[in-house]
Amino acid sequence: MTASSTVWFNGALAERRSADPSVASNTLHLGIAVFDGLMAYRNGGSWYLHRGIEHVRRFTTGAARMDLALPWSADELLDGIWELLETVPPRTHYVRPIAYRTGPEVFFQVERDTSSACVFAVPVERDQDEPLACRISGIQRVPHRAVPASWKVSGAYANSYLAAREARASGYDDGIMLDAGGLIAEASTSNLFFVRDGALVTPRLTPDIFPGITRAVVVELAGALGVPVLEEDLRPAELPAFEAAFLCGTLSELRPIDRIGDLAYRSEGHPVFRAVLRAFRELTHQ
Repeated sequence: MTASSTVWFNGALAERRSADPSVASNTLHLGIAVFDGLMAYRNGGSWYLHRGIEHVRRFTTGAARMDLALPWSADELLDGIWELLETVPPRTHYVRPIAYRTGPEVFFQVERDTSSACVFAVPVERDQDEPLACRISGIQRVPHRAVPASWKVSGAYANSYLAAREARASGYDDGIMLDAGGLIAEASTSNLFFVRDGALVTPRLTPDIFPGITRAVVVELAGALGVPVLEEDLRPAELPAFEAAFLCGTLSELRPIDRIGDLAYRSEGHPVFRAVLRAFRELTHQ
């Protein structure tokens, strides 16, 4: 779907085209940008911005670490998001803030700082139930010593693009990437959970795995439901031991996995998954 024609750009609402970077920007050539994504749920006649301040703080922290200095605080950016939402149709939107360089500074070292911040919104569907088919990807997860996983650096997401493209080209919905040691890391843009003996099992949160906000929400909801959550080092050979599996992420929300390669799961109707999904939807429909 098309991004909003109005954006929040450097402190004010503007037309989207006014926020375009130069064709010679090192953002375009080198991926020197940091982004985030959050859901603005439309419930009845009001907006619910899910974990808004956590997303915006993660965004500003990543931007600072990439030397994309922004003069706006997390609270000011959050105010800008609320301002933008008043200009879009009253339906659920995915909101994307991005910090980048607009000027023609193509090389690593820039002569002048042309850092900018833009926020736009894209209308999206919510509460999607269709199970996903995944495969173990031949694309390795970028190690944190190459690009830190938690910063959401734009250039690093070419890795996710390649994993997703490979999966779809071979008839799957998504790819599950391994780290350099052969451990299960995450899907192209989502964290992973499995179900075993009434407990949730998820890859141990090493520096190579993205510490997703939705992942943290799932852990919180499971705790409130009395469902144990185990963090473990997981290898593909262990996949047959699980009863169900699902992806979680800001845009994907919670999506059941019905197969990984030739291995079938009955995730969609599994009582543990259904309980966590029900709690998540109660939270996001408030």
